[in-house]
Amino acid sequence: MRKLIMGRMKSKFDIYQLITPNIDEYAQYGLASVYGYAKKHRYSYSVQRSKLVEDMHVNWTKIEMIRQALLFSESEWIVLFDADLILMNSEIPLDFFIEKVPLNIQILMPEDTHAFKWRKPNAGFIMLRRSPESKRIVDEWIRASREEGRNLADKHPRNQGVYWAYVQPKFYNSQKLISRKYCAKYHWFYRFVGYGRFAFHITQSDIQTRIVIMKNLFLNKTRDKSIEWIKVKLMSHKSGLLKLL
Repeated sequence: MRKLIMGRMKSKFDIYQLITPNIDEYAQYGLASVYGYAKKHRYSYSVQRSKLVEDMHVNWTKIEMIRQALLFSESEWIVLFDADLILMNSEIPLDFFIEKVPLNIQILMPEDTHAFKWRKPNAGFIMLRRSPESKRIVDEWIRASREEGRNLADKHPRNQGVYWAYVQPKFYNSQKLISRKYCAKYHWFYRFVGYGRFAFHITQSDIQTRIVIMKNLFLNKTRDKSIEWIKVKLMSHKSGLLKLL
């Protein structure tokens, strides 16, 4: 496994995204959305541009990325946003989600959209307290993906499926679910539910749909002008860790 290279300004929240070059066409809008948010709140922010786990699906790089961040970051919380996610309200700080969280809670994720996945989290937005317990959670997640959960690790929804089956039951009391009203997930059946008060996760869609939705949301909602700068940054950094803030 390759390693991330750390070393950044100290912030309470350390934000990461995995954006490999093959998804730049839509992920540039997710990056620009998160970049503007992190800059506004003075959070640390980095983007991983290449796989860290060579023998598994690229989605497992997200989990290895947060594992390494737990080891090397100096921040109190490690935060991961998926590349196909747009932040809808930059006024809501990350502190909002943890202000009433007791110390036994180590990991927060939004509720999954579908009713038949009740009380199951969606890994498109992850907040991890930097603690020994969080490290145990992530270590178990990776271990299960290579052992008893290997059959789930190789098929959609991959890391979520392994988490639901093998990690959540063991660490249920360390987990808190964020209401889906704050982080909504795209699905053709739920398209009239709304975008989420904080974030909209445009998953379960084809590439062209993601491009159109993310571009429109970013340009119409945020009014941000940094997208051209973001494109240049992405094109000039095709592998490794891109530290933006």
